[in-house]
Amino acid sequence: MAKHLFAFEKQLKNRTKKEILASKLLEMIFSGLLRDGDTLPSERELCTMFGVSRETVRGAIGMVAAYGLIAVSHGAKSRINRSEEGLQRCAELVPALTNLTINNFDIDAVFESRKVVESAIARGVACHIDPTGLHQLAELIDQQKTMFNNAAHFQLSDKRFHKLIAEYSDNAILAEYADELYAYGLNFRRSVLEQPGAIEKSYHEHVAIYQALNQGDASLAEAAMLNHLDSVYETTVTAMRLMR
Repeated sequence: MAKHLFAFEKQLKNRTKKEILASKLLEMIFSGLLRDGDTLPSERELCTMFGVSRETVRGAIGMVAAYGLIAVSHGAKSRINRSEEGLQRCAELVPALTNLTINNFDIDAVFESRKVVESAIARGVACHIDPTGLHQLAELIDQQKTMFNNAAHFQLSDKRFHKLIAEYSDNAILAEYADELYAYGLNFRRSVLEQPGAIEKSYHEHVAIYQALNQGDASLAEAAMLNHLDSVYETTVTAMRLMR
C-alpha cells in the first residue's frame, strides 16, 4: 500500500482545516474522482459533506485554485481544471499526491480487502456511533437523494459517507486502509454511476447502512455494508470489462 499517503495524512494533522480540506480536494483530482470540467457542489453542500465552515471551504478552494487545478468564477460554480501541466506542477510541490498506487492492485484483492475492512468497521461503529455522527450521515443521505443525475457530486458525497463511518472506528489502522482502498478504480466507478438508476441504487444501499447503524444493530450493519460492497464490486468489474 502507499505508505507515503499515510505519512502525508499524519503530517496534515498539525495543519489547519483549510489545508486538510485542500489536500483532500487535491487527492480527489489526482485520483480521478474529480475530472476536468466537473463543477464542485455549492459551498453549503461542501460544508455539509466535510463538516466545516464556509470560510474553510472558500479557503481550501482558493488554495487548490492557486495550483491552477480549480477555476473560480464569481456568480458561477467552481470548476475542475485538470490538466497534465497543472498536475505536474502540483506534484512537484506535493510529491506525496503521486503515490496513489492502489490502482496497481488486482480488483479482486482490493475488494476482498474492502469487504474485510469496511464490514468490520460497520459492525464496530454500530455499537458506539453517537447522535452527532448519525445526524451527519443523515444529512449526507438527504443530499444524495438530490444527486441522482450528478455523478461527480454523488461521488464526493459517497466518499464522505464511507469516510465518516470509518472515522467512528476504534481502529485508526482500519480507517486509514478503508480510505486508501476507496481510491481503487474511481475512473471506472464514475462510468458506472453515469448509468441510469445506478446512483439511486447506491443511495438506497447507503440508507440501509444508515438504518442499521441508527438501530445499533452490528450484524445488520455488517450485512448492509457487505451487500453494498458486493454491488460496487460487480458493477465496477462490468465497467472495467466494457472499457478495455
